[in-house]
Amino acid sequence: MENVIENKAIMKKIVLATALFALCATSACKTDPDWVAGTLNPTVSISDVRFLYKGNNRQLTTDDLSGAVQISGVVSSNYAEKNVPEGIVIIQNTFRSKTSGIAVHVGPELASTFQPGDSLLLQIAGKTLTRENGALTIRSLNSTEITVLSTGHKLSPIPVTAATLEANPEAYESILVRVSNCTPEDPSVENPSYKEGLTVGDGTGTLTIYAREGSDLATLAVPEEPATYIGLVFTEAGEDGNTQLFIQPRSLRDVIEKYIVLAWNLTGHDNIKYPTRDATVVNANLEMSALSRGPGLTAQKAGNAFASEWPMDISKEAAIERGSYYQFTITPKNNAQVSLLSLDVALRVQPNGPKNYIWMYSLDNGENFSEMSGNLVFKGSTTDNNGIQQPTLNLEEVAGVQEFSEPMIVRIYAWGAADAKSTFRIGQSLANRPYALTLEGMIRP
Repeated sequence: MENVIENKAIMKKIVLATALFALCATSACKTDPDWVAGTLNPTVSISDVRFLYKGNNRQLTTDDLSGAVQISGVVSSNYAEKNVPEGIVIIQNTFRSKTSGIAVHVGPELASTFQPGDSLLLQIAGKTLTRENGALTIRSLNSTEITVLSTGHKLSPIPVTAATLEANPEAYESILVRVSNCTPEDPSVENPSYKEGLTVGDGTGTLTIYAREGSDLATLAVPEEPATYIGLVFTEAGEDGNTQLFIQPRSLRDVIEKYIVLAWNLTGHDNIKYPTRDATVVNANLEMSALSRGPGLTAQKAGNAFASEWPMDISKEAAIERGSYYQFTITPKNNAQVSLLSLDVALRVQPNGPKNYIWMYSLDNGENFSEMSGNLVFKGSTTDNNGIQQPTLNLEEVAGVQEFSEPMIVRIYAWGAADAKSTFRIGQSLANRPYALTLEGMIRP
């Protein structure tokens, strides 16, 4: 009997609890009737907008955009350089590892106010999606429909080949890309020009480098050697039905010619007799440059190398304090503009010599130095008297060594020697490796 009463009591509690829960749930629903509905994302991806175009002009409605009203992206075009369609700004963004770009017509006056790297929020509901000037385009936005969220963003061009672009041109349209090792497809053409288009090949396929009339690129001489091109991809249907590819560089800087600007052949150099060594290759737009030692070093006799006994500095800071470095200066003539792209060096490091080193540069006559590389470690045998060629140092992403016109001091500091008599040498120069130190880049007078 007691068990029956106890069970009834438990059942009453369960029923009461259930009723209270239902009451609370009902009350909550009345307070917030849309609690299960959620809120639609007001921003749609560029790739989703591109997907809506089916060959005809289309007005972008909120239904098309799944309730969204805006897109966002970083400006990849450079309107001031005049190599983009009139009144157009091009943006791109990356969503779920996919990068997409699109052109937006805003008019010449507004387009001129946006800089590469500006992050924009654009209200596109009610605008027209069309194709013009070789790009899918949204028309037309005014200043009240665009918000600059932030500035100074850096876009890295996507490395591609001509074959990759040819295989899927739609995927790369209005995106910043980089194509290397390109030469004019028809080398017999005299005085080739980018104006209105120059067909080039990279060994995998062909594409057209395009410069609009009035841009600096339209009068730029085409490099005789293979060049790298950075630019925005445009596409057009050719008369044969195939898609034609155009890359429009944003500025002169996007046409990259790479050649030796300074190099040192150290064959026959006498370290004891001559404390410095002039470069053996000097670009015509540079003054002579001499390789020298810092005050913390003592010249050491060695053949076909620039050699020094290295002190026992335990850290980079100690090497900087003591002056344990090799140095040379890059001095442009007549305000020529220099961009450094790579550095190659052969190093001979004795077993107890310093294995750690770093390249640094100064643009204020040595008052302050910035890193050209991170901390590096010598790679190779310490018993090879010929020296070991170190991995190429890529300088293309070092902003401070691009487009400079003032003298630049370059130093290599080293540290970590186990005794004060071992050497850290540049070299040797060999018959099959005449330049122990080579700096490549491009110079525009």
